[in-house]
Amino acid sequence: MLKRPDGHNEANILLSLLPDDVRHDVMSVCRPVKLNLGDMLISAGAPIERVFFPSSGIASIVVVSRSGRKTEAGLVGKEGFVPTGALAGAQTNLTEIVVQAPGEALFVERGSFDALRARHRIFSDILVCAVHASRTQVECTASSNATQSVTERLARWLLMCHDRVHGDCLRLTHDFLSTMLAVRRASVTDALHVLESHGFIRSERGRITIRNRETLEIYAHDLYGLPEEENNRMLAHFLREYRSDVALGDLTAS
Repeated sequence: MLKRPDGHNEANILLSLLPDDVRHDVMSVCRPVKLNLGDMLISAGAPIERVFFPSSGIASIVVVSRSGRKTEAGLVGKEGFVPTGALAGAQTNLTEIVVQAPGEALFVERGSFDALRARHRIFSDILVCAVHASRTQVECTASSNATQSVTERLARWLLMCHDRVHGDCLRLTHDFLSTMLAVRRASVTDALHVLESHGFIRSERGRITIRNRETLEIYAHDLYGLPEEENNRMLAHFLREYRSDVALGDLTAS
């Protein structure tokens, strides 16, 4: 499970862990934005003009083939930022980034983002941690897509969503799940029935409730836990290096 240091429960974790002077500089150029379900933060092939730091909600990173077929490659919540290509200096985004669960975010115009990176090495360093954790998630997603059943993939995906929302209720339609998992709607329905029959979830129209997270994690196997542990490890390392004044809380530092 993704974990957070003590006292940073309602903000983007990357921004909240910056030293006060750096955070104030960053916040001075940030602007708030509502994340509504289905909002397109940036389309495939569009120039990267803004960088988003979610404080709640979930953004999906969706690969769009030349034929128009869509597959989710990763998802980001309050632990990260999008699009990550901005950190490498990319001018164009290659994926769709769409809001999967509503919430709020801060955004920074691209010019201000680049200036902040040049001015504050610590800002760039924590973004590198986030990119590494995101890459690990994408690698595990590729392995999951190749080796796991639709039901196991769905279990992993629901756990990842559960990490990034408040409460146990996920507002998701079968059509949306079908797009994210790149399978037929009927396959999603069958997979939900299996998970519900085991008592892991309760599935209702447009809503899925997590009932037994512990057993759902077991069902999803170890492809769920690896990127989450790596995210926690990277944040713990950052805190040891730069923020000894911040309590590690229950972050895993292994």
